[in-house]
Amino acid sequence: MLGLISKGICIHAAICVLLLVVSAVPAFSRGPEKTDNPYSISRQIHYSFTLKNTTGDLIENARLWTYGPVKQTPAQQCVNIETAHPHEVIMDDLGNQILYFVIEKLPPYGRRILSITANLMMADSPSPETVKDLNPFLTPEKFIQCDDPQIIRTARPLKAENPEKTAQNTFQWMVNHMTYAGFSGKDKGALYALEHKKGDCTEFMYLYTALCRANAIPARCVGGYICKQNEVLHPASYHNWAEIYENNTWQIADAHKRIFKQNCAWYVAMRIFGKTKTDVMEGHHRFRFEGKGLKVKMND
Repeated sequence: MLGLISKGICIHAAICVLLLVVSAVPAFSRGPEKTDNPYSISRQIHYSFTLKNTTGDLIENARLWTYGPVKQTPAQQCVNIETAHPHEVIMDDLGNQILYFVIEKLPPYGRRILSITANLMMADSPSPETVKDLNPFLTPEKFIQCDDPQIIRTARPLKAENPEKTAQNTFQWMVNHMTYAGFSGKDKGALYALEHKKGDCTEFMYLYTALCRANAIPARCVGGYICKQNEVLHPASYHNWAEIYENNTWQIADAHKRIFKQNCAWYVAMRIFGKTKTDVMEGHHRFRFEGKGLKVKMND
């Protein structure tokens, strides 16, 4: 009987030792966990607006519309958006998220700060995205005059044996010929940029898009921010860039910053440009507002 007990004690002790040894093995020695999710980089952005009543009268139902991060692109997923003040999310045909705020009562000379925090997941390389209709990204638009004779004459020598090389030639032409002229509050368009060989990031974006479309390369315009880490967004940091549709996905083509098909995890898209049936922003790049005597600014 004592022998059985002794054997039982020995076996129990051996099992305990074995468990201790297994638990002491570092986690990394068991091999990394595999995942198919390309959106592996977490990013948080924060931005805010100050709404000011510039009059001695009460403002009722002051309204603000502003872009939140695009819900999903090949390199970006917007996980959630947090605000202290209630808001409505309006999705347009391009996948843009417009945040709509209503301030029921803003007292005379009063102020209200609206803060927005967005949690994102970014990708090191863009995932595939099937676009059913590429025609909108090949045709002329306001500021993208890809059918203009001057645009066509400039684009023709850049055409190569394949679209990838053509897009690269076009990018290099932009780098060699365009000069950054500082920020301009007014959109001037691709033709202006070509004629003057200068512009801000918006004109760089429009001209590259137009030259690509002139050579039958689908291209689109995007606005947002370059965020290499979690960021508090500032008005002066707003940036526009182009993207080309290549190998079944959208690729960065930012001639102003000299970045071509790289660093897509840095680029937080807030707006995809294009025609939409639900244009509640009425052409505004970042935000718009309504209310007699109301003044709105994005905070630094």
